[in-house]
Amino acid sequence: MTEADREIVQILKELFRSKKNQLVDPDDLLQDKMVKSIIYSALFCIIALVPIKVLGSIESTKVDGFLSGVIGVAFTVLFIHLNIKSKNPSFILYVLTWLSLMVSLWLAS
Repeated sequence: MTEADREIVQILKELFRSKKNQLVDPDDLLQDKMVKSIIYSALFCIIALVPIKVLGSIESTKVDGFLSGVIGVAFTVLFIHLNIKSKNPSFILYVLTWLSLMVSLWLAS
């Protein structure tokens, strides 16, 4: 793991740790809350979509498009957050970008 990859992992740990007894900049707190809420909504959409895709009971092209859009936006917001906080580009960002695009394409098809 390179220094940039360690930095990305540190940013992700900082994003999801509890900050209850610390003084935090309100702008950073708002940004963290927005990123986490979008990620949680994307996880909810994935959990809702997998049974629909597996069972195949509903032909839902509009639902697929909506859910893949939510997932695409969530990963985009996450990568923007990582790029804002990071000093160097990393291999992890490229893998995560590719993975999010593949998942969005799979859900849309």
